[in-house]
Amino acid sequence: MKFSTSLTILLLAVSSSVFATDSSLNSAKYDAQYTLANSNGSANYSQTTNAQNSNTSIEINGVTVDVGITAWSNSAGHADDKLAQGNIQGWWNCTLGHNGCTLANRHVGYGIKNSDYSWGGDSHAVDNSGDGGGRDFDMFLLSFSESVTLENAAFTWVVGDNDSKEVTVAGLNSIAAFESGANSTWNTVTSAIVENTLGHYGVGSKGSNGLYESTFTKLTGSAKYWLIGAYNTIFDDNAKSNFNSVQLKLSSIGVSMTQPTAEVSEPGALALMGLGLGLVLYRRKRRV
Repeated sequence: MKFSTSLTILLLAVSSSVFATDSSLNSAKYDAQYTLANSNGSANYSQTTNAQNSNTSIEINGVTVDVGITAWSNSAGHADDKLAQGNIQGWWNCTLGHNGCTLANRHVGYGIKNSDYSWGGDSHAVDNSGDGGGRDFDMFLLSFSESVTLENAAFTWVVGDNDSKEVTVAGLNSIAAFESGANSTWNTVTSAIVENTLGHYGVGSKGSNGLYESTFTKLTGSAKYWLIGAYNTIFDDNAKSNFNSVQLKLSSIGVSMTQPTAEVSEPGALALMGLGLGLVLYRRKRRV
């Protein structure tokens, strides 16, 4: 009887050891699309830098992720280049019934009206156009309640061509530079960029859905805060002094999130089966 008790204890100990040693923690990436306007064209975003205060969310593999969005620009045409919050402006990309415009390819794209609007040229877009002899870089700041990775973006309107550098994307570990009274510049923000989240990308031609798309390849890092906007040379160590300006209207963003999945490895499962079979044979032998 003592031997039977000892064997049971040994079995439990080895079984626990197998689970601890042979179980592996894998991860899976799940995607979702975040659209800034509903199908009827009404706004689908909350203007906040704190995702916890947002009324807007997306579902990623059953996980609710809150999303906030704000618009920012530097005042290149004024006496300084300090960051200032702008107004988000939305516009339809076509009129129903005109030039093949249907509900399927009709979308709202968003731009930024910033403090340089006095010259009258950029309230309809997110742009990097020159103003007053300087460059005015517009970017959206996205805040998420979970760490995510940006996969792609879709635009309803694109003007200008700068080859493979038309959109800049960057993940941040802090948004202190955007707090009231921070007096920050885009240079200030660069110190908060998360590793493997910075990239510059071109925009493809318009698809059958009426949208221009940009795919963010080679972004492997994740963050709770993301910047996306017209190509920003401040974030590019290889930027040239001269580049063609681009104007964009953002419609939607592809988001992914990596979640852990626990699995028992094959060696561990086989070991458990062997232990179970051994216990059955032992009991049968004792009865005989």
